[in-house]
Formats: sequence, structure tokens, C-alpha cells
Amino acid sequence: MKKILLTLAAIFTLIAVQADAAAPEKTRVVLAVGGQAALYYLPLTLADRLGYFKDEGLEVEINDFSGGSRSLQALIGHSADVVAGAYEHTIVMQTLAQKVQAFVLQGMNPGLELGIRKDRAAGYSWPKDLKGMIIGVSAPGSSTHMLVNHLLASVGLAPDDVSIIGVGTGPLAVAAIRTGKIDALSGGEPVMSLLESSGDIKIVVETITDKGVHDVFGGSMPAATLYSRLDFIEKNPNTVQALTNAMVRALLWLQHHSTEDVLHVVPEEYLLGNRAVYASSFERLRGTYSKDGLIPKKGVENSYKVLLTHNAAVRRAPVVWINQTYTNAFVEKALQKYR
Repeated sequence: MKKILLTLAAIFTLIAVQADAAAPEKTRVVLAVGGQAALYYLPLTLADRLGYFKDEGLEVEINDFSGGSRSLQALIGHSADVVAGAYEHTIVMQTLAQKVQAFVLQGMNPGLELGIRKDRAAGYSWPKDLKGMIIGVSAPGSSTHMLVNHLLASVGLAPDDVSIIGVGTGPLAVAAIRTGKIDALSGGEPVMSLLESSGDIKIVVETITDKGVHDVFGGSMPAATLYSRLDFIEKNPNTVQALTNAMVRALLWLQHHSTEDVLHVVPEEYLLGNRAVYASSFERLRGTYSKDGLIPKKGVENSYKVLLTHNAAVRRAPVVWINQTYTNAFVEKALQKYR
């Protein structure tokens, strides 16, 4: 009997040790994001609002900035542990000697659009017509700005052929168009559909559909991810695993729930006062969300090619090890548990 008890005690001790080993090294995580209310970051909002971070033993403080470049600055400045942001930032950072790695994908297509203010729309037929315009982006250096730079480069224009203004991703962006502060807006949903439905803009470029993404970028482009400094990931693998688990659960939830379910989860203020437009925007974007969180190699390679067309730092870099800018190890483990 004593031998049996000792054996059981050893088993329970082993279980406890394994549980401790899997526990997050850092239970309070500061996560930076640039415009959380945008549908671009819907999986993050779902993971938070559905309690998935808490289920994984995490207390996640989400700091919302005007754009992705601002959240990236918070990460590099060590005021944030993790960023919800565009994958291409990880490539740009490597060229600047900053080791940053994405570890779970939120969106397979960027879902960004370019809209021209209604009184200027008739004069637009292709990106060369952007010359001289004042263009609003979420924040300079963010993915919305990168879209503009790529469009300019595709027709031989330089970044300084236009004027760029940061207008955020919500009501300020709407106001910038309606007051005539900007001539065009590079942004995401639901703001773009809201402005189009009210007749304030004409959307001339979209990266929501596969065709739109191919027309603009020549191939697939990973969109929002969770990424962090490599040193944080290496020191806190269980914390990163917990974050990934929560995000993968949110992505799987999206595959099996209705538009109405989504509307019940997101905060009321995210709807921008128009529930119907938000619903239709989500339905347009539903197919862009990753089904499993895995970061596709082809998309990574194409992101690098796109950056080469318009980013001087990427072009100057002697070597870019893009395989070091992402990992699927955490997602693969999460899928074993939740799929």
C-alpha cells in the first residue's frame, strides 16, 4: 500500500511539475495595437472579449495607438511586450538590426483600401493621379502608409510626390475626409465602407479579395499578426504559447459563428454608429481571416518582394533572413490542443 501511495505521489508531483513548466513565465502582458476597433484586428478583440487570454492564465493590457508604426515603437522602446500589427514590420525591423518575429497570423489578406474624396474622384484613373494629393493614413510608417508607397512605386512616383497625414483608423479619419483635410484615405474597414456608403469617397483600390491582392501586390500578403522581440519570445515561450492559444481559439470561433454573434461580442463604439455598415464590412472581410493562424511561406516571400519595390532600408540591406521573421511552432502546438 505504501508503495502504491508513493507511486501516486510521484505521478501527481510529475503532473504538477509539467503544469508549472507550461505556465506563462509572465502572466501580465502589455500588448500594443494600432487601431483595435478596425476589423483588421477583429481576432484580437475576440480573444480578449471572449476571455480566451484569461483562460490561458494571462492578464493582457491592450494599449491602443493611432497606427501600427506607433505600436511598433512601443515594442522597440520596451513599453510593450507584444504587438498586434502587420507582418511586414518584422522584415523592416531586421534590416534595422532589430530581431522581431511574428508567431500567429490574424489575416491572410490585408483588407486595406484606398478611397478618393468624392469631389476629386472623377480625376482619378490610376495611381499616377495621386501625385500632389494629401493622403490620410493611420500613422506614417504603418501598413496603410506602405500601401500608398507601393502604389506610388508601381507607377514610378516617389513617396514625396504626395503629402502624408496620420489620421488614425476611426472617427478622426472620417472627419478628415468630410472636412476636406485630406484628398484620399488609405484605411481599413469599417471606416472605408462607412465613407463609401455616405458618398464621401470612391474606393479605387482594394486588398480584400484575392483578385484585389494579386492586382496590387502580385500575390498573397500576410496581414495582421502578433509579433514580439525575439529575446522576449526566447525568454517567455510559455507566455507566447498562451497568447497563441488564445488567438487560435478566436480564429476557430470565427469559423463557426455568425455575423450577429460577432456584433454581440465587439464593443458598441466599434460600430461607428452604423450597425448595418459594420455587419456588411465584416461579411466582406470574413474570408480574409486566417482559418488556423499559420503564417504562409509564399506570403512571407511575397511581402519581402513588395517591400523591395518601395522601402529603401530593405533594398539597402545586404541580407534579409526572412525565415527568421516568423515561426509557426506555437500555432502548430495550439492547433494540436484546440482543433
